[in-house]
Amino acid sequence: MDPLTLGVLASQVVAILSPFFSKVGEAIATKFGEDAYEESKHLYEVVHDRFVKKDDDGRASKALQNFTDDPQLYGEALEKSLLPVLQADPHFADTINHILQSGPIQRIKVGIDARVENTQMSNELGLGEQSIEGGDRSTFSGISLNIGPKKKPER
Repeated sequence: MDPLTLGVLASQVVAILSPFFSKVGEAIATKFGEDAYEESKHLYEVVHDRFVKKDDDGRASKALQNFTDDPQLYGEALEKSLLPVLQADPHFADTINHILQSGPIQRIKVGIDARVENTQMSNELGLGEQSIEGGDRSTFSGISLNIGPKKKPER
C-alpha cells in the first residue's frame, strides 16, 4: 500500500478506537449497541497483538496503553506508533484494511423462549454482516434484513 493509504489507515484506527476508550465512548457504545463494541474490541486486539510482537523495547505497546488511558491526549502518539508498523508489515496493513472495510456487524441475539416480531435491520453502506440467533423454542416472524441502498417504493 502507498504511504498515503497507510496514513489514512492509521488515522481511521485511532478514530474508531478513541470512543471505545473514552467516557463519551460509553454513551456511543450504548447507542450503537454491543456490535459496535465487539468490532472496536476486535480492532484493538489485532493492534495490541501486533504491537506486542514489535521489537522496540515495548514503546509501541506503551503508546497503545497510554492511548487506552487517555485517547484524547495520546491519539496522535498512537497514530505515529502505528504508521511505521503498517509500513513494515504488509500483512498487518492488509488485516487492518480488511477490518476497516468489512462494514458493520448487526446482530440480534435472543435467549430461550424469545419471540421476535416485525423487526427490520438496514445497512445502506452495502458492506457488513447481519444475523439473527435464537435460543431453544425462540420464534421469529416479520423479519427484514437489508444490506445495500434503500429500495425506492414501487408505484
